[in-house]
Amino acid sequence: MQPQRYQDIDWNLLWHQAQAEKSWQSKGASDWDDRAVSFAQRTELSPYSHAFLHLLNPNPDWSVLDVGSGPGTLALPLASRVKTVTCIDFSANMLKILANRAAEEQLANIKTYPISWTDDWKKYGVAPHDLVIASRSLAVPDLAAALCRLTDFALHKVAVTDRVGYGPFDPDAFAAVGRPLHPGPDYIYTVNILYRMGYLATVDFIRLEETSRYPSFDQAASRYLWMFRDLSASETKRLHRYIHSISVLHADGTVSLHCRHVPTWAFISWRPDRSP
Repeated sequence: MQPQRYQDIDWNLLWHQAQAEKSWQSKGASDWDDRAVSFAQRTELSPYSHAFLHLLNPNPDWSVLDVGSGPGTLALPLASRVKTVTCIDFSANMLKILANRAAEEQLANIKTYPISWTDDWKKYGVAPHDLVIASRSLAVPDLAAALCRLTDFALHKVAVTDRVGYGPFDPDAFAAVGRPLHPGPDYIYTVNILYRMGYLATVDFIRLEETSRYPSFDQAASRYLWMFRDLSASETKRLHRYIHSISVLHADGTVSLHCRHVPTWAFISWRPDRSP
């Protein structure tokens, strides 16, 4: 048998195959609408956005297109650092939270579009931007097509984050509940698809803290509840028991979680002109 050459590997096909084996389902617009408030609260407490913006280091004269912006986790702090920010998200409730927060902070340089990855962005008036980002939003029907679209709308730079291994999922929580966890393809597929497309990507890593602190146990529990669909009463009880086992209640009423698995994200960036 003739050995297969690296350049002949179809990484997008492998990505599709790995996607089919994952144990979780991508959430639709209605799912994110229902979780918009809790998601906004949870991400507001995370150091992730600070780490992302530190690696991004945008030019202050640039326009930024934020694909899958959510409630403005990155768009809001970006708005005070760049010329304009355009946000795309298919969850109307996420964009409503973003708009309310922007008004509270008196940020007038943010535009929002309630559209999805598969919509015709140009038809809705979205133009190419200096910088295009997709932060933890690569749950797409076709990864290669999504990376091409991001690149087509970028004038100077593209930056995305993708899971490393389990990513935000805690395998110990799944074991405690009694459900299997097959997280699906991670960042290495993204890097190799870009390489096959001719882009030399730069890869950095965002490793979140081993200990996370929350205002209450309920908010700490929300860190885990989003990982599961349709938990039964017994499963919910087992999950809460696990969360209690890794939590510490402090005198001020706050709760810190100490889990073995530390969520890690790959920060992947490239130039749209295929130069290093």
